[in-house]
Amino acid sequence: MKLTWLTALLFPKRCPFCGAVIPQKDRCCRRCENALPLPRRDLCRGCGNAPCICGEDWPLKGVFPAFEYRDGAAWAIRQMKFHNRPAIARRLAPYLAEALPEGLTFDAVVPIPMLSAAVRKRGYNQAALLARFLSQEAGIPWAALLVKSRKTRPQHTLNAGERKVNLSGAYRLAKGADVRGKVLLLCDDVTTTGSTLREAANVLLRAGAAEVYAVTAATALREPSTDLDEF
Repeated sequence: MKLTWLTALLFPKRCPFCGAVIPQKDRCCRRCENALPLPRRDLCRGCGNAPCICGEDWPLKGVFPAFEYRDGAAWAIRQMKFHNRPAIARRLAPYLAEALPEGLTFDAVVPIPMLSAAVRKRGYNQAALLARFLSQEAGIPWAALLVKSRKTRPQHTLNAGERKVNLSGAYRLAKGADVRGKVLLLCDDVTTTGSTLREAANVLLRAGAAEVYAVTAATALREPSTDLDEF
């Protein structure tokens, strides 16, 4: 339904990075547009981090973050994830689409899953929303090919080694999913140590996927940050 002036007046469009009211045609406010924390040029294309966290057992072919997790990008993700603002996922999707390298094609974008109980409590899975809207932006089918099979401790309470152990065996292939020979794109909100993406990618590769990449709204570089306890 076409947006009317009354709808725009009652439900104004807001900048996803600060909450300011913006024109319907704009993606964000001018102030935020000029200060978006775009990824550093020295980020590793394999893991989306600096310094590089790829190892010999790193299963992903590439990780593509739209932003660094700071400033307006961190505010948007926290609002989406913790403050019942799921609509921000739609506003972030174009930036995720732009983060994807030219020349790569994917058979499906696959959201990182949450337990059903956690989805019911929050009301939505933010990674699934990002994947759905990214699908619309980039023309890539999205598919819930993974499920979370057990409860895990909150990742932000753990160090890098504990995060990896915490997620071991936490995901499995969805019933009836066939990923053999497919090139898949995982989708999540934030990556820090890469443990979540690593575990999910390994499940898909063991099931026969040809290659697995990932796109995230932001990367939290493995450097001291006062925001890391927000995840």
